[in-house]
Amino acid sequence: MPDIDSTEAEYLREIERLAIEVVDRAVDEGRLTFDLDPDDATPLQRAVNALGRQLRHYHFEGDGCVDPDAPRVGLAGALLVRPTTVLSEQEYVHICERLGVEARLQGWALWHTWDQKGRRITMVTTRISTTEGMLLAWSKGRHMVPVKPPRAAVAATVRGWIGPAVRSPGYVAETGVTEAAVAASVPPCSTGGSTTAPSSSGEEGT
Repeated sequence: MPDIDSTEAEYLREIERLAIEVVDRAVDEGRLTFDLDPDDATPLQRAVNALGRQLRHYHFEGDGCVDPDAPRVGLAGALLVRPTTVLSEQEYVHICERLGVEARLQGWALWHTWDQKGRRITMVTTRISTTEGMLLAWSKGRHMVPVKPPRAAVAATVRGWIGPAVRSPGYVAETGVTEAAVAASVPPCSTGGSTTAPSSSGEEGT
């Protein structure tokens, strides 16, 4: 029985914590599989395996689970640029000016991707929550790439990869490159609207 004073979010976090602990104990005992259940698996083992598969994939807006056929954006890396991630508000304003976008309070997500010719570009998008969820998944070593954002969610595309950025596990596995790329400066020319990036698993253009 949860604490009557706990909020719904706190209750759900506690349930998640307990579920993760169950899965971790199953891993320690060698009883967990993320593949198909073996024929001799008990109902309890099957339930724990299903729990582990669900927890293995962290769900968030734009992860593609709702529409698995939606086109994806192949990414080498990503970062968030917000007033809280830079040295000063003026620096944030300056960065936005050089990217060719407004200095939104919510900030911007920068996605390292490729254009149709395989050239490196940085997509400047409003997909903040998607990027936060994606970075969390990447931090756990889980490769995933997001659904391609609609045109209205992409404010600009900039030549080259503007960094530093967190590298995606898929890009690291493909290239062995783990360090974050840092552009010497933001190119003075950016274009509004979206761009067509690789829509596969992110291997194109690597």
